[in-house]
Amino acid sequence: MSSFVHLSKASKITNAPLLVMLHGYGSNEADLFSFASLIPSNYHVVSLQAPLSLGVGYAWFPIHFEENMERWTSPEEAQQAIDYVRSFLSYYTEKNDVDANTITLLGFSQGAMLSYSVGLGQPNITAIAALSGYLDPRLVRFDKLKKTIYVSHGEQDMVVPYAWAVQSVALLEENGYFPNFLSYPQGHGVNQENLNSLVQWLEAQS
Repeated sequence: MSSFVHLSKASKITNAPLLVMLHGYGSNEADLFSFASLIPSNYHVVSLQAPLSLGVGYAWFPIHFEENMERWTSPEEAQQAIDYVRSFLSYYTEKNDVDANTITLLGFSQGAMLSYSVGLGQPNITAIAALSGYLDPRLVRFDKLKKTIYVSHGEQDMVVPYAWAVQSVALLEENGYFPNFLSYPQGHGVNQENLNSLVQWLEAQS
């Protein structure tokens, strides 16, 4: 597919490690890309727009609400998003001077959930950064491939509860992973301290 909408910042080195940004529900590819200039320069950075238009912003898959406002997602709809990101990774690594075997997924909120679902169990994804998101075990295949995982979450998050991040980290640890989990006194977002720690983590991987 050549219809993928994305923003990119090329690396100055050849065969560069690829960093793929996946934005949150209702946002767009420019959101996370706003701090692309802070990413270590050896990364080739690309921020992908989700395929589902909400009129204002985009989503990777729908969020459904019951009458009591309980939220739920369809595994089938989420799987379509997973397949979409995987197709993009294949397309992009074929077309650009990047290392197809050294890919970091960086997702926020729904994008973090998708980063877990795509990244865990896929050998060429070597690192995952999940910001203010959670792991849906219905959508993940654990195979204990060696990966570096960064998890951050706001303790006052009212959109994706902090407890969901704690449960996600526990599930990762139960399945043989060693996530770096950091919490911050914030809501559903990324403050400056959080951003600084993320950049330091990326520098350590480069």
